[in-house]
Amino acid sequence: MKVCTFILHTSTIILSEEVILKTGIISYGVALPKYRIEAGEIWRVWKNLSTSFFDVLSIGERGVLGPEEDTLTLAVAAARQALERSGIGRDKFGALLLGSGTSPYATKAAATVMIDALGLPNSILATDVQCADKSGSTALWLAAGMIECGQIEYALIIGADTMNRHTQPGMVLEYVASAAAVALVLGKNNPIATLEALATHAHDQNDYFRLEGERFFQPGAGFVGWVGNWGLLDHVVPAGQALFAKTGLQPADFTKFAVPQKNGFRPLLTMGKLELDMMQVLPYVLTPQIGDCGAAGVPLSLAHILDFAEPGERIGVIDYGAGAGCDAWSLVCTEAINERRPQSGLVIEQLDDKIMVDYATMTKYEQKYIQSPHRLSNYY
Repeated sequence: MKVCTFILHTSTIILSEEVILKTGIISYGVALPKYRIEAGEIWRVWKNLSTSFFDVLSIGERGVLGPEEDTLTLAVAAARQALERSGIGRDKFGALLLGSGTSPYATKAAATVMIDALGLPNSILATDVQCADKSGSTALWLAAGMIECGQIEYALIIGADTMNRHTQPGMVLEYVASAAAVALVLGKNNPIATLEALATHAHDQNDYFRLEGERFFQPGAGFVGWVGNWGLLDHVVPAGQALFAKTGLQPADFTKFAVPQKNGFRPLLTMGKLELDMMQVLPYVLTPQIGDCGAAGVPLSLAHILDFAEPGERIGVIDYGAGAGCDAWSLVCTEAINERRPQSGLVIEQLDDKIMVDYATMTKYEQKYIQSPHRLSNYY
């Protein structure tokens, strides 16, 4: 059996050819809402958490949707950036998969709207993927399978969510519920990072959910506390262990990890249970700066890692979706990452480019105020 050898720092990792894929990430793009609100401003209105809880959850500030923003507008903005960075003609793409749990449509595929907005061919396979917070990861691996088997040459994958628009005022989730979109161009032609392996674990778990016809998320087993973390641990641990077993790798063989970060406490749980080192995880936890970005959360952490990654680095990704399972996967950066590293629009730059608002403005922008059904217009 042939083997493929990767050199990583001072250690040599040997993986069987059965695990190695040729598909990888060609480019990526990120879109964040510019408006932000401090968690302390939300607490000023509701005072429904003890101040010590802020430290436990590592809550700082989170994104606020602008008046004209939604899941689709963010997804299109991130996709345009990824397409421009790729340098690939639109006619080369064979699939567009939008991973989201907050699509503006109940039945229609939002991905088809993106075809026209981005000028992609009408022959493209366009579909939505809904797997809670791991929608983006699942979409990525579905597209990777199509590329690996030769059905398509390139795919555009987007993980996007607007958690803040679907969070009821006064709910604890309101402190972190945010919005973002991350787009990835996949293909085999000189990727900046090559996909290695996928392991997954899934069973039903009512962490939180949104029922048909309802706007706001409901906490099932509880969003905070140990009860709310059962689903996370029941999925993350077996998925992570399965990835290590499948590849023959150990946690120390990875330089960095992008892990679930619905709040600042969950990365610590993941880190402890999978025996990851602090410096592999914590520098890439962005919840204190932007909040819970749903299906864009872990991909956003990955984009932040790729902004500064070096050739040969092995990156681990663990993406958990409430009630939808956990995907654990790995990728290795290539020499191309130095050639095509973004010179602008870095994640850290977009995090710093912000306008702070108060609670009243947030409520208005996220359309959570009550209006009479008999109003003559938006101004009466």
